[in-house]
Amino acid sequence: MLPSLATRDMWPATVGAIIVQVTAALVGRRLLLRDGEPEPAMILLAYLVLPGLAAMVWVWFSSVWSERDGWAGLGFARIGRRRLAQAIALGLLAVPVAMLISTLAAPLLGPSSGPALPLAPGQAWGQPYYILMLLLGAVVLGPLMEEMIFRGLLYGWLRQRLNLWPAAAAAAGLHALLHFDLGALPSLFALFVFLACVYEYSQNLWVPSIIHAMHNFGVLHLP
Repeated sequence: MLPSLATRDMWPATVGAIIVQVTAALVGRRLLLRDGEPEPAMILLAYLVLPGLAAMVWVWFSSVWSERDGWAGLGFARIGRRRLAQAIALGLLAVPVAMLISTLAAPLLGPSSGPALPLAPGQAWGQPYYILMLLLGAVVLGPLMEEMIFRGLLYGWLRQRLNLWPAAAAAAGLHALLHFDLGALPSLFALFVFLACVYEYSQNLWVPSIIHAMHNFGVLHLP
């Protein structure tokens, strides 16, 4: 059975992490984006990097630090090279699958708006600080933080009470809705259900985190 925090720890950690992200973004906007036209890298720092860090710190102090096994109590375990390679391959494969699902759903829900970034992929070259913030926020911190919240905390708690598919669907549905992209809703839902299944099979939160990271990497580098 997957590790799960007690109810008294899970709900404050999950809801608090979402609130902390929004608060960190508002504070970052006020402190970093005040004067004139902000630098693209500063926009990513304010809206991606700082909220991701703040949410991870919140999860640590609200729950993980008191766990006897630390991060392992949330689902993180040592990952071997073979499983690492499999996770990278699955993450990259998830990109065309997600595109296909979005294309099929477009007549009903409209096109996906895609990631809201200050620069198009072709404009980012020659701006190393921007690329660093993009990779740190969207490929490292974002997926890791989201997997902590929606697979490690929420799905892990639901799985103690429900069968796999209802638990995976409930966590994936909330996660997909919080992206506020109607056109991407079916592909995000499918991806997040898949990540729950992968977590269930691997019993290691690093695996869906890496798949999620590589999916984001692939999406960000589409022309």
